[in-house]
Amino acid sequence: MSSTKNNRNARTLRSAIAGTALLAASGVASAAPVSLNLDFVCPLPLIGNQPISAQISADFPPEAQVGDTFGPFAIEATTTVNNDSRLGLKLVGSATIEGSATNLSTVRTAGRDLPLDVPLTIPQSPIPDAEGPFTVPASGEAPAVTFTMADVGQGTVTVDDLTLNMVARTADGAIAPPPIGEFTADCTLVEGQNNVLHTFEVTGEAVPDPEISVGAENVDFGKITSGTSAEEVITVSNTGGADLGINAITLSGANADAFMQTNDCTTVAPGESCGVTVTYIASGEGVSSAALAIESTDPATPSVEVALTGESIITPVPEISLDATEVSFGKIDVGTSADRQVTVTNAGGAALTINAISLSGDNAGDFFQTNDCSTVAAEGSCTVSLTYTANAEGASNAVLSIESDDPEAATVEVALSGEGKSNDTGGGVDFLLDLQGTTGIAASDSSLPLSGTIDAVLELATGMFTADLALDDTEGSFRVIKFFKRLKATAQVNFEQTQQTTGTLVNGVLTADSQMYINIPKVTVKLFGFKLPIGGGSECRTMDPVNISLKTPEGESFAPLEGGKVVGTYDLPALSNCGPLTDILNHYMAGPGNTIDLDLTPNL
Repeated sequence: MSSTKNNRNARTLRSAIAGTALLAASGVASAAPVSLNLDFVCPLPLIGNQPISAQISADFPPEAQVGDTFGPFAIEATTTVNNDSRLGLKLVGSATIEGSATNLSTVRTAGRDLPLDVPLTIPQSPIPDAEGPFTVPASGEAPAVTFTMADVGQGTVTVDDLTLNMVARTADGAIAPPPIGEFTADCTLVEGQNNVLHTFEVTGEAVPDPEISVGAENVDFGKITSGTSAEEVITVSNTGGADLGINAITLSGANADAFMQTNDCTTVAPGESCGVTVTYIASGEGVSSAALAIESTDPATPSVEVALTGESIITPVPEISLDATEVSFGKIDVGTSADRQVTVTNAGGAALTINAISLSGDNAGDFFQTNDCSTVAAEGSCTVSLTYTANAEGASNAVLSIESDDPEAATVEVALSGEGKSNDTGGGVDFLLDLQGTTGIAASDSSLPLSGTIDAVLELATGMFTADLALDDTEGSFRVIKFFKRLKATAQVNFEQTQQTTGTLVNGVLTADSQMYINIPKVTVKLFGFKLPIGGGSECRTMDPVNISLKTPEGESFAPLEGGKVVGTYDLPALSNCGPLTDILNHYMAGPGNTIDLDLTPNL
């Protein structure tokens, strides 16, 4: 069994889905059909190593002549994918599977072992909804081999491991979410099997050998500006006495994707040559390296590598960044002022020049700014100090504009707002409270942290109040038992108030009724270090508003300027528009018996 799993494919993900096909080798005269059943082990997404079986079929001749081209030959394979693999694909809505495979096989003769990579194409195949295994076809062509006198005698073609490059697609043709959407994986041949696909004889008399000569051992493209490219031509010559067949020219290595190659090399006659054009595509900043491998029919040197290097450089530029694009001063009494700050950061690699900072808008006169911004060093920052003065009742709005030499954002803006209110309450008390606490979800025995503010006006004469309840975005986790594992799901949650909160404060007891929609933008599960989306979306929310009633616990008291605790229970309506797993999400989230526990403290 070959030990060469050649790192010719970047192994970014150790996962695969269904098996597929393989190699063969050679032949010239009266080919006969051969077939072999083999078992492999493939590391599959979500469920780990799984058995895959493949039936490989090809036509091979029983004899090969020295000096003649042996092959190429068509290869067909039918792979059986087990039900566990089918379920793993269906978890993220995969409808079809396609891709390619490379079989690492070996032609063994009396004098040598010839590694043979056989590329196979896996056409788009449906993934059935029904339980049970399904089959995936694959086809390809084993490359040609030319034998020398050193090979005379019995030879074999053995089938070894597979490298798979797969693409799973949803019903609309889109690539499925990671880690299943696109991946590369290695499948290992199960030990102890007979992996000899074909046995043949090599016969013939001595003939001249081809001999490869490559014009460079390494190519350094030097420093290239990011976003541009450079080309070099590598000459491949045949200095032998027989035709030189070029079997493959490939790129590999840590930064192989930074290079590309084109060539006119197929069969090179004695004394002739061909050219391989290598292009380095500079991107980002830093050194890229790879290897160009040229595989041929030279019996003494079947593979030659040329080392490739290049360095991408960028001209540093400034990049402006703000810690806020909106600043609210809230409600303040007429005749008073409030202060805020905006931090300007240079996230670029060159000094940032601040050309101007100004205020504009209908109420610009209600705002004032000072700053220490002129030239901001790379990774440095400066501060714009803002003051809002409530000169009259009502809302005030303005825009803070910052102009700089950032080549991509010459002007950035910050929206400013504030509101002046009368300090004559007319018998009412206006108070702003911060809230912190949790809500318990009964269906999944989980909880979510809550935070936000309550901006309320209390009528002293009646004890009644109205309030704006603003809950911050939050997220929580719950356990899901699905697909052979106990998965931990994380849900992002935000709240949409449908009307003002109302209630009473009588004798230190606060009661409040709130109504809101609960939105679920995203639900993910974490598998093998990847966050896999399983639901949510911009339209995912409760079908009906949630009604929440809160009350001061028995034995405790609440005061507007001191705060206090409130608790309550509520029913969570079913979710809708959350994707194909909406019913599963409802099983773990919707239902009665949910609790809420909040501590309210003055916002000072």
